Amino acid sequence: MRKSGRFPQLVASFVMAGFMSTALSGVFTFLAFGLNMAWVLNWAQSILIAWPIAMSLDILFGARLRCISAAISKQIERMPAFEKLPCS
Repeated sequence: MRKSGRFPQLVASFVMAGFMSTALSGVFTFLAFGLNMAWVLNWAQSILIAWPIAMSLDILFGARLRCISAAISKQIERMPAFEKLPCS
């Protein structure tokens, strides 16, 4: 098996998409159905729909969005007001 630089990205996309799909579909189906058996069944179905969509979007746009996030973070860190915050 050949080592690929993309493999860690695919694993990260798989894990992140799984977590986000599970968490968000759970919250939103709970809000729609309440805590009952319909919620459990719809949550499971929602995960199966959301996970491949989330993973595909992360594979397509994730690298670019991480670059944009890094650039925004650098800009915020350079702001003089940011250095004066008590939490920094």
